[in-house]
Amino acid sequence: MSNPTNRRRFNLKIKRNNPWTPCWLPASLRDSLNNKHHSRDFNFARSDYLRSRTLFVGITFFLLAPLWIVVDYLLLPTEILGSLATSRFVLMGILAVIIFSARRNQHKINRIRNTLAALLIAPAAFYFALVLFYSDQMASLIGYNFIPLLIIVFLSVFPLTLVESFGIGLVVIIIQILALGHLNELSTPDSWQNLTLLVVVLAISLWANHSQVSTLLRLYRQASMDSLTGLLNRGVLLEQLHLLCKHRDQKLKEDALPAPISLVMFDLDKFKRINDTYGHSVGDKVLQQFAKILRDELRNNDLIARYGGEEFIAVLPETSKVDAYQIAERIRLACENLAVITHEGETVNFTTSIGITEIRLDESLNTALHRVDMRLYLAKHLGRNRYIDYDSPVEPKETYNYF
Repeated sequence: MSNPTNRRRFNLKIKRNNPWTPCWLPASLRDSLNNKHHSRDFNFARSDYLRSRTLFVGITFFLLAPLWIVVDYLLLPTEILGSLATSRFVLMGILAVIIFSARRNQHKINRIRNTLAALLIAPAAFYFALVLFYSDQMASLIGYNFIPLLIIVFLSVFPLTLVESFGIGLVVIIIQILALGHLNELSTPDSWQNLTLLVVVLAISLWANHSQVSTLLRLYRQASMDSLTGLLNRGVLLEQLHLLCKHRDQKLKEDALPAPISLVMFDLDKFKRINDTYGHSVGDKVLQQFAKILRDELRNNDLIARYGGEEFIAVLPETSKVDAYQIAERIRLACENLAVITHEGETVNFTTSIGITEIRLDESLNTALHRVDMRLYLAKHLGRNRYIDYDSPVEPKETYNYF
């Protein structure tokens, strides 16, 4: 338990800003540039979109690969049909591995992005292999020259960030440049025209990616955020917390020790008195300032929600209860040192009471939530403006008036 008169220095620092994202960019462009500003819960949602579309495109490519053998049989010289068919079956094997990976890695944004990159780069590598082995017969390979353009067109199907999409597109363009160089066609007008077309289509795909990610973010925020504070609402937080616990349980089944998950619950002290004395507009301002403190002190991958009224909760993945103490103390001190100015110029100070727990491996989520709730109200019962991390033999809700 913290003592307001006995303050300590803490060395735990949490880095929130991404130095590679210029702060002067418009918010919508900054959101779609990369995922450094995306919360963990939105990454869960975006990974589902990427996964479903990766599966669709992967299965489509897998089914079309053998069908093109019929076109090859009708148009190509007999002596290369066998080796070309073999290379197509190798591509199908790679696509099968990619489809399996996409099916397995649900809610894992980094793995889904890597799987998607492999899905789009594999046909480009297949095209480059054809150029290397059949350079003297490329004019006879009908339709193969369209593979790089087709890949860049498919980029627009996915809700990729601009960095992700540009990276994949750049690899495809480099492969095309290497292919043209191998064919000694890099300096021809047709080749420059094709490269220009690839760049233009990539620019269009980047615009489509920006529109998709921006739209997803806007819709997601409308559905999942508390309108006053901009934090998650209770339902979305509980849904994402269930996913975290499910992932933790899966680790246990694999005989791996999962990372700890801590819960920190906050309640603004005597908030009803602030509303009654200064009005709800000042109370709303206090709630917004407290939400800002939480965002400033916590990481992007932490889940922060308005749990109800003046009650808030933070889920800290990969954080032990000992580390949660330091975070809670920083937030408590930030509230103690912050003043809200009313419309009449009066100063309003506020404090917070905090309950802390770590989700145990042998308990349900509801049990952990009940325990952190009891610790929060014990903190209020014992004088407010402090955190509590131990259980009480009494039910604090029955022993005092919250306000």
